[in-house]
Amino acid sequence: MKKNGPILRLKNGKFKINLSNEHREVLQHLIEQLRDSLMSANDDASLRRLFPTAYHNDALKDAEYQRLMRDELLASRLASTETALLVIADQEEIDAESIDGFSRSINSMRLVIGTNLDISESDYNKSNENSTDGADDDLDDHDVQKELYEYLGWLLEWTVMAQSEGL
Repeated sequence: MKKNGPILRLKNGKFKINLSNEHREVLQHLIEQLRDSLMSANDDASLRRLFPTAYHNDALKDAEYQRLMRDELLASRLASTETALLVIADQEEIDAESIDGFSRSINSMRLVIGTNLDISESDYNKSNENSTDGADDDLDDHDVQKELYEYLGWLLEWTVMAQSEGL
């Protein structure tokens, strides 16, 4: 028996997002923060995974790649954030293009938080093996960031599963 998650693919091929208003507000705030960071003119180190190095061994080639592609990548990331904000606000059915923009923004936010936490996939798997299940009322910023990272991963997983359903 299949469990229903927060993202459902409907019989008509559209999608429905079932999140509480509280979760929608948190996501809206995170997406707005991502959009604001993307729009700022500085080179925010936390965004480096959103604008990856193309040529690790050739700084000149990489600089040229960044010069040619950064604006296109930025436009794509910003378009996804705008789509995601519309999706979060929408209580109705969502089309495939919109759910794709939503998933791209969720992934972008996860990449930024993972960068801030200095998490690599191998680090994350090790930390999950050693995590405790005890609740901690004194969460610090690192703990909150990690919780957001895990939540966004969970939400992204459900989104991808819904997108993949019926393919």
